[in-house]
Order: sequence, then C-alpha cells, then structure tokens
Amino acid sequence: MQLTGHINEDQAMALYLGNLSLEEEQLLHRHVSDCSACQREFTTYREMFTGMETLVQEMGGTEHAPRLRTAIQQQLRRRQIYYDLLYHPLAGPLWAAMSLRGVCLINFSDRTPFEIEEELRQVQPEAWIVRDRRATANLMAELREYLQRRRDHFTTPIDWRFIAPGFRRQVLEFVSKIPYGQVYTYGEVAGILQQPKAARAVGQALGKNPIPLIIPCHRVVAAGGKLGGFSAGTNIKKRLLELEGVRWPNFSRQMELFARGR
Repeated sequence: MQLTGHINEDQAMALYLGNLSLEEEQLLHRHVSDCSACQREFTTYREMFTGMETLVQEMGGTEHAPRLRTAIQQQLRRRQIYYDLLYHPLAGPLWAAMSLRGVCLINFSDRTPFEIEEELRQVQPEAWIVRDRRATANLMAELREYLQRRRDHFTTPIDWRFIAPGFRRQVLEFVSKIPYGQVYTYGEVAGILQQPKAARAVGQALGKNPIPLIIPCHRVVAAGGKLGGFSAGTNIKKRLLELEGVRWPNFSRQMELFARGR
C-alpha cells in the first residue's frame, strides 16, 4: 500500500477489517500521525467504525465482512464531498464541489486544493472530502456547457445544508429560480421577499453566495442599470450576463420587459 496523499475510505476500512499487513498498518499510522488533516478524518472513521461493532456481532462475525463493508461505505458516502477544478477562458479557474445531495460549492479562484478542502470543512466539519474527477463529471460537464452557451439551466440539485436558514437563505432560494437571461434589481428581490428596505441586505446575502452560477446571483443588478457587485469580480459578472444575452448596459429596458412577463 502506498500513501501518496490523504488516506481514503478503502484504506481506513481495510485497517478496521484486519485486511492490512503489519507493515501496512504501521505505514498508515505513521502517515496519520504526521498529517493533521488525516488525523481529523481518521478520528471520524474510528468513531463510525466503533459504532458498527454491534452490527458486526449481529451479522455473525468477520465472515460477513463484505456485507459490513457495504454498510460502512453507505454511511461514509453520506458524508463525502467530491470536488474538482474546471478551467474556462471566460471564467478562469473554477472549483466545484458536490455531495450526494447536490452541488455545495462553486468557487472562482486560483486557490489550492488544500484551501478548498478547508473551506468545505468549515461548513461541514464531519465531511470526508475527496478530489474526484469521475464523481464530479456530470456537474463539470453542465458548467462547461453553460460557459460554452450550450446550456441555459442546470439539472444538478443544490445541497442546501451549506446555507443556514434565514433571510440569506430566502434570498438565495429566490435567486436560484431566476431564469437564464433575466435580471432583477436588489430592490426588486427585497420587495418580492416582503422586505422593501432590505436591498442592501440582499446584496450582502448574494455576496456570500457559496454556489454562484447554480444560484445565479449574477442575474441580480443594482438600480438604474448599474452592474452591482459580484464575488468573482464585476468583469466576470458582465461576461456572464453578456453570455446570456443581457445587453450591457441596457438593464433598465431589459427589466421592464421581464417585469411584464412575471
């Protein structure tokens, strides 16, 4: 067994099921003792496996290890978050992450994988975070198609656990339903949410949107045809709106037309 990065679920389960040689066990423990990230994850595994002891006994002992392995894998995958990097000329480097429930992070940045994992772990401390191209393939394909103007909506669901209930969540839930190519002002969103004086709070909520594009906060603009802010920068916001056919800076006329259709 070679450890070239963080430990994975197969290695942890192999240790628990007694399938490792003494040398492999020692190698694994040495790695965990030297890696703070793996220490946290290994503690999570150990607690989970300890809770499975009753299940082992009920199933008749270690001869049922394959069934136990399947049960453990099902539990672990509920905690897993998969992520990967997409690069596109329009958006630059784009990190995306998803759980079994749906997408939980879209990040326009040149951050390192470690920094992305730390950001995810701050929101879901119990998560097992893995960089996995295959697990994120469908999401990445949808993002790529959108940036190539070959897709006008996303089918990947949103994992709302990453956004706490409250006004911010209400804002993001509404914005997640704004159709492709349409724009609202911060004030309009505030009015629809029956908080007409909360335009600034709407802007603040959108500034903390962890899932841009999927939750299309770029489709909310300032009053008077002004662009407004965007976490990835106003240049990218302008490019995204132009990609969707919103003619800059004629937002006022656009909004009049869209308002009639609501």
